[in-house]
Amino acid sequence: MARGGSGGRSSKRDRIVATAIELFSRHGAKRITVEELCREAGASKVTFYKHFPNKVALVRHIHDAWTEEAFATFDQINALDIPFIEKVDRMGRWKVEFASRINAAFVRELIDIEHSHEEFKRRYLANIARAQRDGDIRDDIDPEVLWLVMEKTGELFRERRWEEVTGDFAEFQRQIRALLYYGLLVRDGDGR
Repeated sequence: MARGGSGGRSSKRDRIVATAIELFSRHGAKRITVEELCREAGASKVTFYKHFPNKVALVRHIHDAWTEEAFATFDQINALDIPFIEKVDRMGRWKVEFASRINAAFVRELIDIEHSHEEFKRRYLANIARAQRDGDIRDDIDPEVLWLVMEKTGELFRERRWEEVTGDFAEFQRQIRALLYYGLLVRDGDGR
């Protein structure tokens, strides 16, 4: 489990958060009580309530930390001085790795995450518009249309329909990226 600080309050708080992620991912946040969480984390309810006013606040804290990490990584990759397509590949690989570490369904059980979804959309659209200005993406494609396609692709991920096709999440992601960013047609020198 994650431990922070020098063994004081932040360590107990970190232990509560790490235990919550583990239990909520396995059983859902609604099913786990604060009492069960504290017992598993080796913390008292008093300690829990020193750090979080309730379970919903704990879930919001987890969501906000994940969102902050995601935006920081997105911005880091986007700031690299590399070709756009390499940025897309890195973002795709990071997304697969990030998704394999978390199960965010419990977050949606207890809090509205629309604000972070809208921020992801804003950043994504700005990234696409910048790539169009730089000549990396065709300018005859409306970024909003691309966003709609990405949202529908997200439904395939959540429904796990990709398992029927490839059985491998990373491979499915790779093929989606290739389809969206390279297209269907073989280009000169591609050979595939």
